[in-house]
Amino acid sequence: MPGYPRYRFDQSFGGAALAVEPELVEEPDPLDLPRHSERDHQAALAMARDDGLAAGLAQGRREGETQAYRRIEADLVAALDGLAGQLAVLESSHTALMERLEAQGACVLVALVRRIAPRLLDSVARAEIERLASDALRAAGQAPVLRLRVHPSLRGPLERRLAGQADFAGRLEILDDPALDTGALEASWGAGSVGRDPAALEATLTELTERTLAALQPAAGSAAPS
Repeated sequence: MPGYPRYRFDQSFGGAALAVEPELVEEPDPLDLPRHSERDHQAALAMARDDGLAAGLAQGRREGETQAYRRIEADLVAALDGLAGQLAVLESSHTALMERLEAQGACVLVALVRRIAPRLLDSVARAEIERLASDALRAAGQAPVLRLRVHPSLRGPLERRLAGQADFAGRLEILDDPALDTGALEASWGAGSVGRDPAALEATLTELTERTLAALQPAAGSAAPS
């Protein structure tokens, strides 16, 4: 709106009045004037409160997830440690069980050998007697007489086996002796003798198997750890 000219004390009223241009006062832009109603104030407060609440919820969610991840990681590490311990116990138990089974298997094998040894000795008796008699012929050398004593059942086969041999030039006597075991042989000449005693062989084998079983039984009889 137009302003009125201000009064000046140095202005003379008697003379001709000077034309004074009115001083214009610039009016402010209505958009620049602050206008805050109670509704706007409450809305701003509500927006700030919602923003703060959302930020707090987001921060709490992040912190909760971080704590949850750490707890899960700790639980997983503890579970893996427990599993490793259980695996170590299982490995130890498996090793002890395998050792026990191996010892038991060895005991069974040794017992089987002890059971079938006499029959094995009998099955090879004839071949062993013929081999030992041939060795005696070569060992007798220039002795005048070589005497071979065997069980009556082996005299005939041994005579046929040694007939025509050229290793011994002296007199060969093959005698049957019912007191001898089937697989026994006694060979003697002037300078020495050799022999095969199945009973002594069986006794030696029995002693060996018993010592082996005595060494294996503690391991075979021990209970595997639970």
